[in-house]
Amino acid sequence: MKINQILNEKPNIDSDIVKQRVIRTLQKRQSDDPVFDTAYKLLVGPQLEKRIETYIAAHKDPDIGAEEMKWLIKTIPQLGTAEEVKTFVNDWNKGKEFIDIDKLIPQSGMTSATPLTDIVPDGVPKKLFIALSKENFTKSDAGPAEAALAIMSKRITYSTEGGDLIINGKKIEIKSGGKGGSSGGGRIYNDKHYPNQAEMGKVLADAGFKGNVSVMFASSPLPENFPKKEFADAVGKAFFNKVVPQINSKIGKPEFRTLWNNLMYDDYQKAAGHQGVLIIGPTTYQYIMNGDQLMTVKQTAKGMLYYSNMKQPRELGIQIALG
Repeated sequence: MKINQILNEKPNIDSDIVKQRVIRTLQKRQSDDPVFDTAYKLLVGPQLEKRIETYIAAHKDPDIGAEEMKWLIKTIPQLGTAEEVKTFVNDWNKGKEFIDIDKLIPQSGMTSATPLTDIVPDGVPKKLFIALSKENFTKSDAGPAEAALAIMSKRITYSTEGGDLIINGKKIEIKSGGKGGSSGGGRIYNDKHYPNQAEMGKVLADAGFKGNVSVMFASSPLPENFPKKEFADAVGKAFFNKVVPQINSKIGKPEFRTLWNNLMYDDYQKAAGHQGVLIIGPTTYQYIMNGDQLMTVKQTAKGMLYYSNMKQPRELGIQIALG
C-alpha cells in the first residue's frame, strides 16, 4: 500500500487547532518522517484527540501519550489498503466503538480463556489492536493490552487509583496472565492486609508438625499429628481477622481448595472495591467475578496458608496464568 495515496485524501478537519490541543508535549518530539504532518492531519480527529487526552490525564504525566500518538500516526497508514485505512479513520473520527465490551466483561463472568482478538472486528481495527498489544511504550505504566483497550475504546479509561480500568462505568481490576501460561502472572491477594503467621507457627510447633502448609496440602487428608481445629482457627484470624468456621469444616478435604479460592477472591474484592478481575495474557483473556471462576484459571501457585520463609505477603496469594 502506498502511504502517499492515503495522505492525498485529506479529511475536513481543522488539524492545526487539533494539533495544538491534543497533546501539547508532542511538540517535544520532532519527527524525522517527512510525511508525519500530513499523516497527522489525516488521522487525528476529535475522537482520537479525546482518547489520547484522557489516556494522558489518567497517568498524570504529560509525556505519556506523546509516544503513543506518534506511533499511531506512523502505524495506522500501514495496516491496510488506502480505502481500508480511510474507512477506519472515518469510523474512528465518528466515534465508532471498536471493542466489544459485552464480550470483554460479560455480566456472568467467564469460565475459560478467550482469544483477545475476538473482541475486535476484523480488518484494520484488529490489526491495530494486535500491533498495540505487542508494543511496549517507553513511559507507559500499563501493560500493552491495557493501553490497546484504553486507546481503542471510548468506554474504557484508566482508574485514578491505579492498577484498574473503568470499563463501561465499572471498576475492573487488571491482572497479568504471565508469559504464556508457563510463568506466573498476577496474584489474587488482599495486599492491604499483612497476615501474622506467628500463631499458626506456634500451633504447628506445639503439635510437633514441621513444614509449610500449602492450599493443596490442606485440601488432602491431614497427618495424624496435624492440629486441625487450632490451625484452622489461626488461619482465619491471620488472613481474615476472625475465626472462619468453614475453614475448620473443609480443611483436610478436596473441597477446601474451592473454599479458599472463594475466601481469597471475596477478601480481595472487598479490599480493592472492584466489580471483577480481568486477566490478560499474551494472546488470551478471562474475566472472573468469583472464587469458583478463579478455580477455572490456570494457577502457577495455588496459595499458601503458612510459609515460614515468607518475604512478602503476596507470596501466599494465588498466582494466575493464561496461555
